Amino acid sequence: MFSILKTLLLFLLLIFTNNSFADDDNGLPEVYEINGKKLMDGKTAIHIHFTDIIEERYIVDVEWFPDNGLVPLLTGPAIIIFNTKDGALSLFTISTGFFHIPNFKWDWKKIYNGEVFEMKYSDFKRYSTLKELTSKKSIWSVGIPFLFEDVNFDSTKELIIVKKRAGQRWTDDYEVYSIDEFGALNSPYNITNSMPYVEFDGFTKFNPEDKTIALYYSGGACSSSSETYQAADGYGAVKFQLINGWETYSWDDDGKNIGCHVKTYDIVNGREVLNVAESGAVDLATGELINRI
Repeated sequence: MFSILKTLLLFLLLIFTNNSFADDDNGLPEVYEINGKKLMDGKTAIHIHFTDIIEERYIVDVEWFPDNGLVPLLTGPAIIIFNTKDGALSLFTISTGFFHIPNFKWDWKKIYNGEVFEMKYSDFKRYSTLKELTSKKSIWSVGIPFLFEDVNFDSTKELIIVKKRAGQRWTDDYEVYSIDEFGALNSPYNITNSMPYVEFDGFTKFNPEDKTIALYYSGGACSSSSETYQAADGYGAVKFQLINGWETYSWDDDGKNIGCHVKTYDIVNGREVLNVAESGAVDLATGELINRI
């Protein structure tokens, strides 16, 4: 119960402490047009080539279309092309939105001329893993455009595309793809579009010890909720099952303001079962239950 209330208090703190939407190092570009050609209109491509081999397998090229009309700044659609390391074969292509290159070195003439920006993917490795980062409270951004990591505890890495500040409360949002020997598995039936993967963002918590993933839905100081999913081996893939959750509320069924309350529940035989000991009125100042249900 303490972890639930701590999450509520952390949420209030994050609201008041995070007010930066632009990249802190890049700032706002000063040039958007050369000789009548717009460079930040979501249509002009920035061509990027990563010169190092990624995951000992991939050479990656990106066509990035930053759109100055989007919030957050310096983001836009992108096409990410994953090639074999010898460059002879394009394995797969991912189209995404809110793409962002941290600390990108803007060269307006190169963009105007359609030249290729070369960079090293390894230069982004100043952060630890997504799971390690999200275990340290909540994070706003992992500072990398994409990464490979095992996020479903099956000892196989998934491809994670980072959507800059596109998640709730301006955290990063994540697209997750299964990877096999041929590339990314992208279909309506893939994990990308299923729970809990579809809700991954900066508030998601991973626990490798019990193979659980906790999702947090921010609705306000006393209108938020959380769901915890646990991995179970399934036929051909890891399956996740909802095992418990909680939600906060301040209005009863009759529309009366009753102050902040929390309802905690377990999933038993596919049905919600109220956890009475962990439910009741909450004192937001202390984070303690003051009147159990």
